[in-house]
Amino acid sequence: MTRHLFECMPSLKKSKNLSQVHPVPTRPTAIALALFCLGAPALAQTPPAEQPKVQSPARLKIDGGLMGVSTPIPEDESTYISADRLYGNSAEETFLEGNVEVRRNQLKLFSDSINYSPITDRATAKGNLIIEQENMILRAPEGSVKLGTGESQMTKPTFELKEINGKGRADSMQYDGISTLTLENPNYTVCEVPNPGAADQGDWYITADSLEIDQASEVGRARGAKVIFKDVPILGAPYFSFPTTDRRKSGFLPPSFGTVSNSGLEVTTPYYLNIAPDKDLTLFPKVISGRGFQLGTQARYLSTNNQGEFKYDYLPSDEKTGTDRTALSLLHKYEKGPFYAGVNFNQVSDDNYFVDFSRTQAVASQRILVQEGFVSYRQKNWSANVRTVAHQTLQLFNDIIAEPYDRLPEATIELAPTRIGSANAFVSVSGQYTDFARPSSAPARVEGARGVSRARVFMPIQRSAFSFTPALSVQSTTYDLQGQTPGMPAAPGSVIPTVSLDSTVYFDRKTSFFGRSVNQTLEPRIFYLYTPFKDQSDQPIFDTSVTDQSLSRIFAENRYSGLDRVGDANQLTLAVTSRFYDVGTSEELFSITGGQRLNLTAPRVILQGFEIPNNNDSDFFANARGRISNNIFVDATSQLSAETGRHERGNITLSYTPSQGKLLNLGYRYTRAQIDQFDVSGQWPISDRWSGVGRLNYSVLDNRLIEGVAGLEYSESCWAVRLIAQRFATAPQLETTSLFVQLELNGLGRLGSNPADLLSRKVPGYTPFSSSQATR
Repeated sequence: MTRHLFECMPSLKKSKNLSQVHPVPTRPTAIALALFCLGAPALAQTPPAEQPKVQSPARLKIDGGLMGVSTPIPEDESTYISADRLYGNSAEETFLEGNVEVRRNQLKLFSDSINYSPITDRATAKGNLIIEQENMILRAPEGSVKLGTGESQMTKPTFELKEINGKGRADSMQYDGISTLTLENPNYTVCEVPNPGAADQGDWYITADSLEIDQASEVGRARGAKVIFKDVPILGAPYFSFPTTDRRKSGFLPPSFGTVSNSGLEVTTPYYLNIAPDKDLTLFPKVISGRGFQLGTQARYLSTNNQGEFKYDYLPSDEKTGTDRTALSLLHKYEKGPFYAGVNFNQVSDDNYFVDFSRTQAVASQRILVQEGFVSYRQKNWSANVRTVAHQTLQLFNDIIAEPYDRLPEATIELAPTRIGSANAFVSVSGQYTDFARPSSAPARVEGARGVSRARVFMPIQRSAFSFTPALSVQSTTYDLQGQTPGMPAAPGSVIPTVSLDSTVYFDRKTSFFGRSVNQTLEPRIFYLYTPFKDQSDQPIFDTSVTDQSLSRIFAENRYSGLDRVGDANQLTLAVTSRFYDVGTSEELFSITGGQRLNLTAPRVILQGFEIPNNNDSDFFANARGRISNNIFVDATSQLSAETGRHERGNITLSYTPSQGKLLNLGYRYTRAQIDQFDVSGQWPISDRWSGVGRLNYSVLDNRLIEGVAGLEYSESCWAVRLIAQRFATAPQLETTSLFVQLELNGLGRLGSNPADLLSRKVPGYTPFSSSQATR
């Protein structure tokens, strides 16, 4: 006896066609249904008009016996069928009509009629075909599907891809059953439309001869394609690919364009090559209307032990200068166990390169380029390092600066603070040897080797109510010089000790701060420093300068930077700090500090050419920073002259951020007779779709705009446009004006120059308007 073709059971699902709803089958009807299941081959020979009619929709499960399989089919390979009517043609074909549903595992088919062949495992559907798979819905008047793999062909389909929000229509479609849709003459969009078949009603869409959407690779590939935005073609190409997600992929990136006052119109068509998961290369061919053709290159790599970035820009025969213009940057780091090594090399072809080609004020103001290589070895409490440092100094015709010494080489060994036996005392030791080479442009300057060693012993005493740290340090400096000033020793040196005492007392109380319960501390601090006078005027100045006075510097053991001078001192620094901590979270909300350094005897060491003798106490410094509410952050510093009481230096920054996408930064910087600048920046929505963003940095002293950025952003659900204008000083009496335009099409990419990086650097706290809308 042969096995049953079907396992049958009455359906509990009502027919979608109400006119075909029948009562629950009677016993004769149930017997007829069973006979149908047992005798389907014989029934197939009966004319359709004489076949038994199933009086209620049936849900059927294909049995393994149909293919001669002796063991039951696993549940995830079983096929379930629901239809108003069904009949068979031997074991080769099954005909389903009326509200047909076929399901296998995650695949679901709906149609008016389906012919299913168990031999080929293919279902051919006509009339209102719907294919549902995980994250995908396909619709068409007709088509066929291989149930085991999901492979399908459809005519006049529409599609919805839920993971990438893609949707559209096509003349025909093939699906490989794995991840790739191949569409002929499609329209595709991610914009909101009435239905997938109306993709050409989206704000933007792609139309093409063919389109391949690979959901596994997260990329789309279009041939004979156009990008239509607001019914206007804005991009056409015989072939282009685009990312359907943020995943990296090889191919041409959207072109960028802008205009710059000193170069003209710029058009760039980048090409990105995803070499490997840890390596990539981007080429930047650029046409500059006022200068010619420039090729830029950026290579990046990242592995277990190595990481780095290489950049090279080349513009042959600049039309404005008649010379080749180049820029090179190499940054490499190596790390394996305790070994570290690296290279930081920067070079440009000429002094005016950044003036002509930079697009930010920070880059344009670069004057000294570092060319450094180093090797180091680090252990838990000690390290050794060898490096060479050379420089390229850019001299502008109206602003000449002193060139620094090269270090060829410099070797350093350091012992980090280490406990001395079981005592509550610690020692740190460092030694450094440097061979200073004078710049080629200054052959008369002294050069030579310097050796410096420094040892420091300190004993910190920490208690809950106070801390006290006495310390003793000694610095020894020796030189071996060439080109020394006549009459000065060729091998000067010095040994100078320093003693310091640092103590702080802690008080605290519970109080309120702008309506919040807080713990407030009061922390008086006394710092005493003594360094005897030692005449060091016979020692050269290789890397030493006078540091700006500040609240942190009044606690330093040496008032000079670098190692060529140790300032004498007999001074007392008095300061007090008060902090406010949230009672519940212990988060520091606000702090305020004031302090002054008092000279008990007048300093005698003077850095000739950089400072004048000064017997006065230090200026008075104060700082207040923190949140005075959830939305307002303030950071203010002030410096008052100890001699005159006048305000010598200060800055204040006030940030107001009521929500993401809304921010206002107000800043002011002042240094008597040197700096008087206002800095205002912010971002604010003008309406539901419009947002304004900008920055103004203005020098009152020079009556000049240092940098200005102003822009507008407009955002819809599937696209955004940004217009940014910028003007900044590149050098004394020189300025550059530029314009950036960007159209961002969600799910496709960006057309135009990307101002987001520029705005994030210039406007602290900036977020793209489209991103801030998404979080509301």
